[in-house]
Parts: sequence; structure tokens; C-alpha cells
Amino acid sequence: YYLFAILYLDGFDLRAAPLEARKVVLRELVGDDGPVRYSDHFDGRGPEVRRRACGFALEGIVSKRRDRPYRPGRGRDWLKSKCLSRQEFVIAGWTPPQGARSGLGALLLGCHDHAGRFTYAGKVGTGFGERSAADLLARLRPLARSDAPFAQPPQERRVQWVAPRLVAEVEFSNWTRDGRLRHPSFKGLRLDKDAAEVVREAALPTGAADEEIERRIAEARLTSPDKVLYARQGITKRALAVYYLEIADWILPHIAQRPLTLVRCPDGHGGECFYQRHAAKGMPRGIHGRTVPGREKDGPYVYVQDIDGLLGLVQMGVLEIHTWGSRQDRPDRPDLLVFDLDPDPELDWAEVAAGAREIRLFLHDMGLRSFLETTGGKGLHVVVPVLRRHPWNEAKAFTAAVAQALLRARPERYAANMSKARRRGKIYLDILRNQPAATFIAPYSTRARPGAPVAVPLAWEELDAGLRSDHFTLETIRRRLAGLREDPWADIGTVRQSITKDMRRAVGLEE
Repeated sequence: YYLFAILYLDGFDLRAAPLEARKVVLRELVGDDGPVRYSDHFDGRGPEVRRRACGFALEGIVSKRRDRPYRPGRGRDWLKSKCLSRQEFVIAGWTPPQGARSGLGALLLGCHDHAGRFTYAGKVGTGFGERSAADLLARLRPLARSDAPFAQPPQERRVQWVAPRLVAEVEFSNWTRDGRLRHPSFKGLRLDKDAAEVVREAALPTGAADEEIERRIAEARLTSPDKVLYARQGITKRALAVYYLEIADWILPHIAQRPLTLVRCPDGHGGECFYQRHAAKGMPRGIHGRTVPGREKDGPYVYVQDIDGLLGLVQMGVLEIHTWGSRQDRPDRPDLLVFDLDPDPELDWAEVAAGAREIRLFLHDMGLRSFLETTGGKGLHVVVPVLRRHPWNEAKAFTAAVAQALLRARPERYAANMSKARRRGKIYLDILRNQPAATFIAPYSTRARPGAPVAVPLAWEELDAGLRSDHFTLETIRRRLAGLREDPWADIGTVRQSITKDMRRAVGLEE
């Protein structure tokens, strides 16, 4: 429990003291250890602190004047700088569920304009799972009423209106031109808020990008768009399509024109899932297939090349996108080598991070630049771009030799065997990604795991923060991207490096 302010101490009123002095008292009182702790601050560097906060998918930052006394309520002495828009809205009704969802479908929201009129603000259908939906219904049913609480109600069918008393906190990207929330996500009830005090904050018009998303969604004609794919978060098939449309420029450079292996979960991550890597008849628009020389009997391998392909993957119920380390025009020549760090689940995360940095340094000393990715699971990927000069057998031999060199140098840290017994307390260095038809999780792909985690590229210096591999999720990735000053993998496609004779000699492959 972190404390950031102190107003009274031993009968003394401290509110007139400047913030800086009050924080000195607070720090001496609670310290930095134990269940109750002092919340520290940064002097200056506001833009940098906000960028870092957004990069770690936090809500934002609060900036305060250090020389000001405490004053209740809002004023000019402190301000919030958010990564995404987030504010309170009053619940005015709910719609029944559709498809596999139970409890409720969506909440209808409203707020007061600056003239005091209660106006419709849109509806939110994501962010609540079965348990939170049941809790919401239990609270809303006693408030049921027959008519809408708005002077100008929306044209919605099958709505159960309620007295506007409960306040919900909602995160959203922006506002539409007609005053509706864009991409809202329910974050919880605010039982400390009076519904009469909830007013509309800054309303920004939608941009062309949002209109393009809506057009694409309409053209895709998703079947069962309200089907829930991640029950606990209430994330639907449509919400997944919106996510991929919003981050298309981030993910397509890493998956376009590469053979793929797909994890399909038509009934969501909690249902039956299966792998697919070959194209078949009747696949959605944008999903292509191409045979691989020498593997013609396997049939055509799946690949995509544009936004239509991304939407086609969503239509198929794909929750994981795994890519080859080579492209479909030269599948025999990899351009990415992957070191997969698969740790014992009980291993301290600091050891996993130290292992990744050690691999980076080992490769750097040989002259190879590497990039870092969280997998959305337990471990990390260290990815090395190379020119397409080496066949798969050379790539696999080199990565295996690197792994063996690391194992010899640090047998207490790494394991060469994937069995749980052999890697207890260690990191299994998996180099089997470096061969034909083997794949690794694509950057920005979701995972078919509880919590809706996402695989995310990192800058190497971010690893020092100790964030775990499943830190980023579908609910936090937008804040992550909004807070980045630059893409950590922006130049991975422009790095020109190869496996040289000196490198092979360094790991024992050349005499």
C-alpha cells in the first residue's frame, strides 16, 4: 500500500505546509519497506517520465507543484497526463448477451454536459468477464425502470433502462463526432463517485483512422462478432479485429510474406484450440497459400500480406500467430535467428533477464546485433537478423554452437534439455526454432492464455525494469504503443550482418 500524501500527524494539521516538506515527513514516518510504503517522485523530466509510464502500459502520471499547500478538490496545483483517455460515466441501462456470453451484453453510458443535461455517451461491451458481469447485474436489477433517463435516448432495441446512479470507470481511445465513445473498455465501478457529479471531459472528434477502422470492420462481415474470446476480460471477436486494425502498421512488417503456423481457438482461449499451417479451400479473403520447394507433399503453407489477411485470421478464430524465420519467396534462407529462453517456471525473473542480457553480450562480442521480445508466456526471445546467405542447416548449426558455448560457460544458468527435471532452476536454451517449418511467436500477436497476453518487442534497456514476459495484454498494449518515442524494432529489417568464418570459429565450427 503506497502513500503519497500526509495531512495530519500527532494532532498537527500539515495541510498548509508545501508538498515537498510534507513528503519529507511522510518518508521518515513510513519508509520504503513493509506492507505500507512511501511513494517516491521524480523531480522534473515530466515528458520522459510520462513516456516511460505509457511504455509500461500504466494509466499515466500526476504532476504536482512542490511548493504548494494541500487543497482539496481539483485545481491548478496538480494535473493528470494520461496515456489513453479514461473517465467516469453513469450507467443508464444494459443490453442482453449474445452468443456465448452470459449475464449482460453491453452497458449504456451517459454523463452530464456543462449545462447539466444527462446525455448519451455510447455503450461498452468489453472489459468485464462473467464474474464482474454477474456482480453488475446484481447491482443494476434493483435500479430497473421502464423509460430511458436521457432526454434524447439512443435508438437501441432490447435495452433494460436503469436509474442513473451507478458510476463506471471506462478507458477509451477518443470520441466520435456525434459524441460517442470510441473503443471503450470497462475498468470497474466507482462506488465513491456521485452520479450527479459526472460530467463530460474534453471531447475530441474522431480522426480518419477511426473511420477507416469502422469501414474495414463493416466490410469484413465478421461472423459472431460478439463471441467472447477471453471470458475474464470480456474481449470479443470484434474487439480483437479492432486491435489488429489499430496496430496493423506495427505487426505487418513482422508477419507479411512469411509462412505461418496458426493457433485457432474458435470458442475462445478456454475452448478447444488446434494448430493449422496449411491453406485450405474456403479460407477468408486475404489468407493465401504457397508450397515450399522440397515440401510439396505438405501442401501450401499459409501466409498473409495485408490488413485483409489480419481480419481473415480473426475470422478464423486465430489467437496466436507464429512465423517462420524466413520469407515465403526464399523459405530455404532464413533472415531471422531465434534464441528462445524457456525458464523453469519457479526461476526468479531477474535470472531470466540476466540470461537474455548475457546472450546479447555474447552475440555482440562476435559482431552480431540482437533484438528482444517478450513471448506473452514464460520466457523471452533474442532475435538476430541476418542476410539471406545461409541455408537452414548452417543457421541451426551456428545457433546450436552458440547455445553449447553458453552452456559450457554457465552450466548453473542454462540447460540443454527441455525436460522439467533437467531444467529445474535453469533456463532451457531452445534453438529448434532455427529450422524449416519451425516457428516463433510473432511480435504483437496475442496468446491463447488467460489474461489475453501479447508478445511485445522491447528495447534492451527496458529489461532492467523487471517486467515479466506476460506483462503486456490486450488491455494494456495500446498504452504501451502510445507511450513509445520510437519502435524498439524499427530498424530490424535494415540491419546487414551475416555469420562469418570468425564467428563460426569462435563457437568451434571452424578449425
